[in-house]
Amino acid sequence: MKNYNFNKIKGYIEGYYGKLLSWQERNEILDTLSKNNMNFYFYCPKEDINHRLRWKEKYNVNWLKNFTLFNKYALEKNINVIAGVSPGLDFNFKSYVEGNKEEINVLIKKLEIFLSCGVPHVAILFDDIPNEFKLFVKSQTEGETHARIINETIKKLSMPIFAVPRIYSDELFIENKSYLNDFFKTINKNVQVFFTGKYIVSKTFGSNQKIILEMIRENKIVNWDNYYANDYCPKRLFVGPWKNKKLIEKSMINGTGMIQTDKLLIEIVNKTASNKNQFLKWKNIMLDNKVPKEFFKICSPFLSPDLSFQKKIKNFKYSNITYKCLDHLLWKWKSALAREWYPFLLNFKHDLQFLDKKLEFIRVLKTQTNPMQKILQERRNL
Repeated sequence: MKNYNFNKIKGYIEGYYGKLLSWQERNEILDTLSKNNMNFYFYCPKEDINHRLRWKEKYNVNWLKNFTLFNKYALEKNINVIAGVSPGLDFNFKSYVEGNKEEINVLIKKLEIFLSCGVPHVAILFDDIPNEFKLFVKSQTEGETHARIINETIKKLSMPIFAVPRIYSDELFIENKSYLNDFFKTINKNVQVFFTGKYIVSKTFGSNQKIILEMIRENKIVNWDNYYANDYCPKRLFVGPWKNKKLIEKSMINGTGMIQTDKLLIEIVNKTASNKNQFLKWKNIMLDNKVPKEFFKICSPFLSPDLSFQKKIKNFKYSNITYKCLDHLLWKWKSALAREWYPFLLNFKHDLQFLDKKLEFIRVLKTQTNPMQKILQERRNL
């Protein structure tokens, strides 16, 4: 088996819900990765119907042609593409454990087609699937079965692959406490495994699981970084300095699917990762990208996500100046980035107005969903 250098894995994950990039946008991401000394692009979009929901179905000729051109362009930019398949939603694990090879052969064939299009790396993902394995399979553990599928694929392809386990964070450990140990005791030693850390959305990478810490020491873990992802909170946007101080050379950020924003985030990650004065460096990056200075006066809620371990709501101080800055950003800032940020800025203004009891009934009626209309009106009347 050919030796691969996985000491440095820095890049972008197209692995979010709700957005699907065009091929031109993907090429723009490749350009940005190249400019920022990053070397990997992970293709695993949840909205690609043939990646996850209907993974058994073949890609059409036009898609395969575009994917081939994408890989060719990535090679020119010295970017390694990983192409993933996520079979877990309807993979018949019971049948597989009993010896039926039909579905794993479909999986392997799909990965072989990726390779024929020039992609250098492939991946199997078992993330975000129902926790119901033990209802159907009694003779083998879930972690062991997932690892066996990956191992069998590696043997057939004669190359190492990447993997995302179902328990991809300490936060999910409670769902199956034996999964990670079962998975890693079985998995081929050449597999690079994605893990998000203690939490699904983490500020800095870490783990309380001994097996994960051991795998980090053995250079087998890649940080799947959801710090900037907002598919789980689509009214919010996070664009602050990158806080990950560990595994800097083995981290890939899961983006937002907004092309201008994601290109900016790649630059932020690259230039603020090891910088001593992160905020100043970040501010300069924003100014270089033509973000108006008014943004810095209202930026606090847009810097970072709220995390699972937090016990209190962050305090944001605002005034009439806040409204003036928001109005400037909403009505006078005109650019491709401004258009992507417009709904987040406007939603934030509406929320502030309601907090100040300045959002009139007609605006509540026009701007909020029916459940929120009722909740906000009830609270207004208290």
